[in-house]
Amino acid sequence: MNPRFKLSAINRIQVVEKYQEDTWQRRAHDAFADQLVAKDRTFPCIYGTKGYKANQLSFLFLHSEDLPEQRNVEMSAAAILEYHAEARSLGRNTSLVIMAPPPTRERSVDEYHQLFWAFLKVLRKLDPKPWPKDIPEDTYAQSWCFNFDDTPAFIAVLTPAHRDRLSRYAPNFCMVYQPRYLFDALFTSDKNRLSATATVRGLVDRYDRIPRSPDISDYARPGTTESRQYFLLDVNETADCPYPTLEEG
Repeated sequence: MNPRFKLSAINRIQVVEKYQEDTWQRRAHDAFADQLVAKDRTFPCIYGTKGYKANQLSFLFLHSEDLPEQRNVEMSAAAILEYHAEARSLGRNTSLVIMAPPPTRERSVDEYHQLFWAFLKVLRKLDPKPWPKDIPEDTYAQSWCFNFDDTPAFIAVLTPAHRDRLSRYAPNFCMVYQPRYLFDALFTSDKNRLSATATVRGLVDRYDRIPRSPDISDYARPGTTESRQYFLLDVNETADCPYPTLEEG
């Protein structure tokens, strides 16, 4: 392996240099990139598009499509720790994009939902730091959010099974991981935050084939929980986390 490549997450330039066009990693990356920079349709997460163009995104390719498999979780934990160490220097539109190999069989959106939460539950066991005291462990709590390495994070999940919520579709299962402090850097005032979220949500309305999910909301707003926003179903029904807490079992 070329020594300039990290063992885990790499940027888009390194992806192109490391993987040939006929590899699944390159195809997954290229499909994701095509969606972000398409000229005929504006992808709703304009900050993700900016981050990709500025080479601020990091990419991690898992060993298998069985997300909770130990080696997948271990490499993800290592990549997140590595990413946290450098994220602030990458730019304010950075994300860690975690991709699985192409599916060998068709799965439903519900199956992917279960796999995603099983992955997060195992990932929590590898966290070198305890769960923060200021964040509730109850995944239904309005101020809950995922934490790893004492860093609150937001995760957007894309799957091959989504057909109508196109903003959550990707040919390979994909998790876009973002430390929450990045949002504070992007949205420097309430006015700025309101304007930005209105823009993104307006683009979602035009991009998807179904109305925007009623679970999309601002963090910690009464009556909501972020655990419902990570993985949106392909219908406008709530997808509750199957675990009351990620800290048990």
